[in-house]
Amino acid sequence: MSIKLIALDMDGTLLNRQKLVSEENASAIKRAMDKGIYVTIATGRMPASASYFAKQLNMNCPVVSCNGGVVKDLNTGKSIYEAHFSKDTITELISICYQKNWYIRWYIGDTIYVRYVDMDMFPAYKTTKGLNIVEVGEDFEKYTENVTQLVVCNLNGKIQEIQDELADIFKNRIGLQQNTGYTMDITPPGIDKAVGLSKLAQYLQIDKSEIMACGDGDNDLAMIEYAGLGVAMGNAFEEVKKAANYITDTNENDGVAKAIEHLVLNS
Repeated sequence: MSIKLIALDMDGTLLNRQKLVSEENASAIKRAMDKGIYVTIATGRMPASASYFAKQLNMNCPVVSCNGGVVKDLNTGKSIYEAHFSKDTITELISICYQKNWYIRWYIGDTIYVRYVDMDMFPAYKTTKGLNIVEVGEDFEKYTENVTQLVVCNLNGKIQEIQDELADIFKNRIGLQQNTGYTMDITPPGIDKAVGLSKLAQYLQIDKSEIMACGDGDNDLAMIEYAGLGVAMGNAFEEVKKAANYITDTNENDGVAKAIEHLVLNS
């Protein structure tokens, strides 16, 4: 079957080290869409950041964010799919993070909630404009309905310790993924990018064999295994490369554009 949907991770994949989309990647995406192919973002980032870049590229279908926990229409802003924490779980999780003085942010819709604002904890978001960040102080319990993701941030190399501690406390009540060394994403249980991508495919009436998914990180593994054509970046984790059908160039060398050219436009 031919490819009808291309799903692209952002950090380490679509974006370069400057957290920008190269002209080559943007051009290849446009040419794919001109051929009638859907192109989407599938990211661990929050919906507002995913949509910001998708709109810049004039993408032609809903985007997947929060590691598969949210699928949202670009034009209407309506969620096609959302997974939420139970109120008890997210309240306990935030409470523990507060007690430990771990810096956290959590997402409800397109809003980021924090105990206090520290932009040093948002390095990946430096090229996303117009973020809505709400500082809640100690009174966080008002903001625990419909939470789609929580991110723990630590710039001192303690993320793995935090992950291990939370895994021991919550076990299968939360999902732990995308440990970057300074951030860790926490999702409702059972959520990954394959889940979000499958919801999008169902919405578009596309079979998974008609999907190309491209990524580099541990949180991309599920969607690369799910898609009919899994593409690993040259800078991807080894386990991602092993699972992929094709390995392209790095995110610094327009790997997304090269994969689209070779596997879709010239196939």
